[in-house]
Amino acid sequence: MRTLVLATLFGLLATGASQAYCANVPDGPASNYVNNGAQRSTCLQQELSDTMALRQQIQSQTDAAMARIEMDMKLQQMQQQMRDAQRSLSNP
Repeated sequence: MRTLVLATLFGLLATGASQAYCANVPDGPASNYVNNGAQRSTCLQQELSDTMALRQQIQSQTDAAMARIEMDMKLQQMQQQMRDAQRSLSNP
């Protein structure tokens, strides 16, 4: 379940964001045809950084949620064991 959720989120983050955010503008001879490439590279690097920060945030939230679920499951198991023990003591 966790893997499916993460795969879905990462897939949504990776689809086409760089195409819309970092536009490819024609470059001219005045900048020796390198200005656009440098700006696009800087833009893509910033976008990658932003995406990685978002992924880390999602991962930490997912890890926290999984830890809460595991704690809840352990608590439920302990409660069930206590109920079973009480039943066995009350029904000799």
